[in-house]
Amino acid sequence: MFKGMPKIFFIGMAIMYGWCIGFMILEMLIPGLPLMKLFGVPACYIYNWIVGLWIINIVVSFLYFSMEEKREAAVAEKQG
Repeated sequence: MFKGMPKIFFIGMAIMYGWCIGFMILEMLIPGLPLMKLFGVPACYIYNWIVGLWIINIVVSFLYFSMEEKREAAVAEKQG
């Protein structure tokens, strides 16, 4: 199923799922973490909504785009 997928796909998946699993474990281990106040709002808004939903996805999508452009350029250069 994953044969032929570019390596950046697996790197991006590791980043996104690693973030999710990491904070899931932190939320289970640290009492009251999701509702702790950080900059006046609950911490879960910062690390889930702003960072997890927006920043990480923008970075990963940029990596997917830029690495695919580099791969296409290398393939075109190799072909002639």
